[in-house]
Amino acid sequence: MKQTQSKDQSFSKSLRQAIAFTALIDLVLGLAFLFGPELNLNLWPTPVGVELKRFIGSIIVANGVGAAMIVLRGTWVNARVLIMVALVYGVAIMVTLLYDLARGAADSFFWIYVAVDAVFLVPILIIYWSHERLRPS
Repeated sequence: MKQTQSKDQSFSKSLRQAIAFTALIDLVLGLAFLFGPELNLNLWPTPVGVELKRFIGSIIVANGVGAAMIVLRGTWVNARVLIMVALVYGVAIMVTLLYDLARGAADSFFWIYVAVDAVFLVPILIIYWSHERLRPS
């Protein structure tokens, strides 16, 4: 029997704190990429052009702002789209990085990225699956 719950049910305090932590990471990392040229920061293992740093930084900052909005609203209906974006990104980068690493086309540094991606991807999958299966049909 399928359980039902309101799609507006609030997230637990611990889940909101975890999302707030990831929002903070996104904002700091995004700003570091965005202003990397001015701060003389290179957060990538290979050279990255100024425009690409700003593009990457803008995307990460936007995700941080979205995550902060989820914390403020704290309901599945407000989080669903950004959680799906994180899930698609996490799976896509995991598959493509593993492919590139297996064929020797990526710097071995990216094994660290794969590990970090997995650490974030597992909870995202659990959150998405648990909330979607409980949605009324």
